Amino acid sequence: MKISRRILGKRLFHLLMRNSFYGHFVAGADVQEIKSVISKNQAYGVRSILDYSVEEDIAESEARHKEQL
Repeated sequence: MKISRRILGKRLFHLLMRNSFYGHFVAGADVQEIKSVISKNQAYGVRSILDYSVEEDIAESEARHKEQL
């Protein structure tokens, strides 16, 4: 992914990701986008599960410490 982003540039990489596998798992960046995707899916009888995910880039030592808690 890093190589693709470097070759394609930030904007083109973002468009490619949104229109490929990423778009199958992420409904949108805001409420309006998510509502639109849910409506389209419902038209085909597909139900949605909304999950909120947050990631944080932390040092390996901090990750090990948190695993032990």
